[in-house]
Amino acid sequence: MHYCAESFANDGSLPSLIMKTLKRTMAAEYSRELSVKVLAGQRRIAQLGFKQGGVPGYGLRRMLVASDGTFKQLLANGERKSIATDRVTLVHAPDFEVAHVREMYRMLISDRLSMPEIARELNKKGVKQAGKGPVANPWNYATVYHVLTNPKYAGIHVHGRSTQKLSTPVVQLPKSEWVITPGAFDPIVDQETFDQAQQVLQSRTFNKSNQELLRELRSLVAAEGQLTARLIDSSWEMASCSTYRYRFGSLQDAYKLIGYGRAESFRKFETRRRNQALRDELLEEIVSRFPDKIAIVRYGRKWRPRLRVTRGPMISVVVARPARMAGGTLCWLADPPRHERRLITFLARLNPTQPSFQDFHVLPNIDRKKRFSIRRDDEWLKRGQPLPRLSDLLDVVEQVRESRKR
Repeated sequence: MHYCAESFANDGSLPSLIMKTLKRTMAAEYSRELSVKVLAGQRRIAQLGFKQGGVPGYGLRRMLVASDGTFKQLLANGERKSIATDRVTLVHAPDFEVAHVREMYRMLISDRLSMPEIARELNKKGVKQAGKGPVANPWNYATVYHVLTNPKYAGIHVHGRSTQKLSTPVVQLPKSEWVITPGAFDPIVDQETFDQAQQVLQSRTFNKSNQELLRELRSLVAAEGQLTARLIDSSWEMASCSTYRYRFGSLQDAYKLIGYGRAESFRKFETRRRNQALRDELLEEIVSRFPDKIAIVRYGRKWRPRLRVTRGPMISVVVARPARMAGGTLCWLADPPRHERRLITFLARLNPTQPSFQDFHVLPNIDRKKRFSIRRDDEWLKRGQPLPRLSDLLDVVEQVRESRKR
């Protein structure tokens, strides 16, 4: 790094090195003090009831507020305020969205519907989520859960539930550190209705022991003769599938504890777990070989881990599992990761006879949108380069990266 706006020279002399260290320390201290001031400013604005950022949510819209408190205009998706003294608050969306939000609370409290059932009712009626365009995503457990549990629908602004500093993992903060501002927005449902909804949801999940959850599973299989995720989510008395996954690790583990299903029924899930464990071991081995040059990036449980090269590209990791075609020919099946098809891809093919990896390839990208098969000597693999040794990964990645530029 060369400094061109400082008084010292870039000659590597002792005085210059001392001045560089001093300047860097001063810059780091300035950044730390600035971050403290910014955080304090955000908390003060939140205490006044103004929104800091993010999407408004279904049934709500962002309203630009002038410094004197007058409403200026609604902000569309992607629009931001341009004047420092302006603020943003939440107001009601069109009447039909507000009516749908209130209907969700009614279906939960009065009709005793589970959240997946509420989602199905909304999808049957053709209700579209806000800001999704003509091909809106269907409602599901997560989107309904957000509406039924977020305090903003009762007019309460909550800020600072989590924190993340310098690309570190997100840390959930205790409730005592939250900034909670009642009456910040015009509520869609009153406080009593919101509290009733929270009591209903908590009675289904948090107050039940593991033994009670398993007892409910036994009762459901006795009544229905089978267990499926849809049956569990549709039952009013039972907790959701996500609760069983959180408490027991997976639905299959919960099924095993009550003696439901045969061993062959879980073979597919056991294979998937084994493959995921092999993938995690492979990533750890790569990082151990390049501790200062490669890191594992995990965005969440639903996202596949990636590899990030220091001062280099992001690498998508794809594991291809062996399978037999109709004629008995061996091939490998690969699922292209969403939003990663343009990344340099590290493809690992599993050994068909033992739990290990057969070979590795580095490809410029994955030019497929759906699951596809790869033959033993597939021409498609020639787009990239084979990787005979993991120790050569960085060199091969750089070669593939350069070839992609040409």
